[in-house]
Amino acid sequence: MASILDLVTNFDDFAGQGRGGDLADRWWREFVKPHAEIFTAVESWVDPKVAPDRLPGLVARRTELRAAAERARFAIQEAERLLTEQLGLDHPIHAVVMVGLGQANGWVSSVQGEPTLFIGVEQMPKPPFDIVLALHELVHLVHMLRSTHDWPADRVDADLFREGLAVHATARLLPEVSPSGHLWFSTDAQAWIDRCKGMAARLRSRALQELDRTDVSGQWFSGAIDRPGELPGRCGYWLGWQLLDQILGPEPIETALGWSLPEAAARLRTALSQG
Repeated sequence: MASILDLVTNFDDFAGQGRGGDLADRWWREFVKPHAEIFTAVESWVDPKVAPDRLPGLVARRTELRAAAERARFAIQEAERLLTEQLGLDHPIHAVVMVGLGQANGWVSSVQGEPTLFIGVEQMPKPPFDIVLALHELVHLVHMLRSTHDWPADRVDADLFREGLAVHATARLLPEVSPSGHLWFSTDAQAWIDRCKGMAARLRSRALQELDRTDVSGQWFSGAIDRPGELPGRCGYWLGWQLLDQILGPEPIETALGWSLPEAAARLRTALSQG
């Protein structure tokens, strides 16, 4: 059973106090500092600089966020069940359900050296996509446990493999969910998928040239669904999924979890070269 730390209750207590004074300052003193270890681990996803603008709206949503926390806990437990049936998880799963600042819905980070799954309930998608999100992040966590902790954060080949593997896994374990749901946790991404498909050859050619770059990952893995230009926003998720389908086929997901980065990169290069 996953060990889930619920910080939404703490946020709800903070939000319900209604004291005077600067809201962001109180948030820092009463919520962040008592959980400094957690917030140090999530600083890439929860930026205190946006707190003054974001906190009033989050405080107003406290009832909604409590309900979202219940869904998040269930989604993590369901994701653990699905992946355990596939892999036979042999390591305790640690998770944190929290109110972030609206910058990410889910991620994995290390807390005291322990890979930990985080769900930001203020950004959590609606059912059934909440389970897809939790499963996606749990695949990242298990990959971190099975491979190494030192894969680079912003290298194109590492991100293509990681994100492609997570989407490949959720699509295999939740086949009833549409491709849009696996890629954007929603139902309205078909036009974006069609755009990616239409430029697949260009995406493959460009990725092959940029596999070892560390300065362009944001162009592949961030951006809005309707971003204009040469690369659709987050198109690396779509391309990574296609590549992992190509590399793994029907082989067990577990096959790919222990590959080193050089092994994974070599397989990506071969798949991209084959077209």
